[in-house]
Amino acid sequence: MKLFLKILLVFSFLSNLGMSQETIVVSGSVLSSFGEEIKDVKIYATNNPRNIVRSDIDGAFALIISNQETNLIFSHVGYKPKKITVNKSSLKKAKNGKLSLAVTLEIKTLKEKVIYAKEKPETVFSSETTSIADYEFIGNHLVVLAYEKSLKKDGFLQLASKDNTLISQTKTPEKPQRLFKDFENRLYLITEFKVYTISIFQNEFRLRPVDKDNFFRFTSRIIDTTSSHFLYSDYNPNYPAFNYYSQKLADTNTKTIHRVENKFMMDLYRAEYKYAPNKEKLWAYRQELITGIDKEIWIGAANFTQSIYYEPLYAPLFVNNDTTLIFDHYSDYLFKVDNNFNKIDSIPIFYHKKKEKKNWEQPLIKDKEEHKLYVLFLKNGYYFLKPINLNNGTTSVSFKLANKYVENVKVENGFAYYIYRPFESSQKKYLYREIIRTD
Repeated sequence: MKLFLKILLVFSFLSNLGMSQETIVVSGSVLSSFGEEIKDVKIYATNNPRNIVRSDIDGAFALIISNQETNLIFSHVGYKPKKITVNKSSLKKAKNGKLSLAVTLEIKTLKEKVIYAKEKPETVFSSETTSIADYEFIGNHLVVLAYEKSLKKDGFLQLASKDNTLISQTKTPEKPQRLFKDFENRLYLITEFKVYTISIFQNEFRLRPVDKDNFFRFTSRIIDTTSSHFLYSDYNPNYPAFNYYSQKLADTNTKTIHRVENKFMMDLYRAEYKYAPNKEKLWAYRQELITGIDKEIWIGAANFTQSIYYEPLYAPLFVNNDTTLIFDHYSDYLFKVDNNFNKIDSIPIFYHKKKEKKNWEQPLIKDKEEHKLYVLFLKNGYYFLKPINLNNGTTSVSFKLANKYVENVKVENGFAYYIYRPFESSQKKYLYREIIRTD
């Protein structure tokens, strides 16, 4: 019996040895045409289609194939499929049973349908004496930040209906800048020096100052809420990475949902330390001792953020029905998060990477009533609204706004609102709207 087992082991060894000589390992990485790694690319050989592997987060893959001519297929939902032929010439390049490949995939572009407005844009609110600088929706009304000649010198808060009727008006504190609506739909007026809450009682404005530091440190950081949590980030415009967090409303239990990082920008950011003068390095080292923040971060924040090559991150989060959506434009994925803040899906997005990337405008716009999200593009002075398909991340329809050089585009209940003054006109800046057509 023991002799039989020894013979069986020998034959098994010889068989595996023969198999190893008849197979090779194809490995390498899959990159986009922009030079970025692509994960979840499906890879297989046509002579053995059941043996499928996928590229990892760095685009790396390894596939065992038979040592004979075949075709390798690389496929991904967001890219054009690619076929690479492994012929005798390719097989001769294999060393020690290994063959290396570098594969580039092109983004799959869909033919986009452009839809034009049929109706003339509707004037929502206008004034012969004031221009609109900013606006927010409050129920069926509008709160408008307006001015006569200069916002810094003569700002006004106006309560208006959507049928072009002024209800009430009050002068703002000095040097108003913009309106802000928080996660609980409370409205604020931000000025150069102070922040005020805006309340409306019997159609009259009441302003109350709030702590400016606390407002920017806490209130303005909270993005949205669910039934039991609020969502916030530690975003800093001077740092190329940040985290999203969830925190229970009842206590301080916090969970990290997702980290956003521009890896290329981070490398450039940290490289500033290498070329900084010794005096700055010493200063950064002392700051690290005091705060615990890496000395390279101090140098990067002081120097690289002033460079024309630095771009603050933009990767917005939205709560849509029962799902939290994170548009990570640096990993090129839309991440979906469930009620327990676990990632349940990742969908490739490409609208920010196509040849028209230069026309992409931030931010993404949400229609809360319609539960739709839009990407905004600016081309030849006209804005195009493109609804995002949240199932596959694509934008196949484009709605072109009728007027040129509009400002402050927002979407509510299927309408696109914006501020506009006809070119070379003496008219004040009015608020208009158009119904968004997508068919």
